[in-house]
Amino acid sequence: MTVATHRSTYPRGVTSLGLGSVLGASTNVVFSHVAQAVNPFVVTLCMVTVSAIVFGAVNRGRRPLLNGDTWRAAIGLNVASAGAYVCLVVGLKYLEPAVGTALQAGAAPLMTILVTSLLARRFTAGPAEWCGGAVILVGSGLLMWVSFSGRSALGSADTGGTAIGVAAVLVSGLAMVFLTLCAKRLTQLGWSNSAVLAHRFYFTIACCTGLSIGVDANWSALMDSAGYLLPFCVIGSGVLLLLQIGIRNVAPFVVMAMTNLNSLLTYLLQLFDTRLHLSLSTLYGIAVVLAGLLWIVVTQRRGPRHPPGQR
Repeated sequence: MTVATHRSTYPRGVTSLGLGSVLGASTNVVFSHVAQAVNPFVVTLCMVTVSAIVFGAVNRGRRPLLNGDTWRAAIGLNVASAGAYVCLVVGLKYLEPAVGTALQAGAAPLMTILVTSLLARRFTAGPAEWCGGAVILVGSGLLMWVSFSGRSALGSADTGGTAIGVAAVLVSGLAMVFLTLCAKRLTQLGWSNSAVLAHRFYFTIACCTGLSIGVDANWSALMDSAGYLLPFCVIGSGVLLLLQIGIRNVAPFVVMAMTNLNSLLTYLLQLFDTRLHLSLSTLYGIAVVLAGLLWIVVTQRRGPRHPPGQR
């Protein structure tokens, strides 16, 4: 990507990611609330089934290019999608929503640098990327301490549950890195946004269906929440489209950094959740994360400093 092309697509990509974060924050709070009463695998199955129907209808009759490269990227996209969705919803069951989303996204920028460098067999990031990613990681570490010490909006800490939640969202963050890289690769190979989104849920649906068999799904609670869960599943489909537009237009590192905007918006929206109380400690951690995000957005808008194909 040339500098001129980057400067023309960067605002579009960042704007899409920002809007996606606004809507994504609302869905995270709702899904976290529902997952308290309904098995998280059932909640995830509802989410992805609605999205699969929406994007399957949009992409109906359009066959994307299929060859060895696209098959590998599509399989990777499906596996990464399952890991990202399932692990995030499990994590949100045990963590304050703002902390869960922040931890999921917090390590992702540095993970992206490491994964892309490993694939390229050389470090392709500059000091600005490392600095911004490190600041976000520090903020995430602070939020992890907030959760384990009982200073989150959930109050007293269940160490076992917190450990499960933290592990789940960190795995979800790593899966998001691979998801972004695979989606980016498919767009480079000529797939449209709707094609990428229509073909990313097969493995997630299969996994969630298998994990939902034999569990206490609490169907009555699911039906009670269906009135607002279904609209937010549709909103979640819009979030995925906005994120995909961002993936197409900016570097994976910027995509992963922008997902950290979710944490502040989730924090504000979760104030309406009666099971949670105000936590200034969480807000301080989020402030550190956003400082790193602001640094990344400002420094990356100048364009690539590396040869095309290395970012």
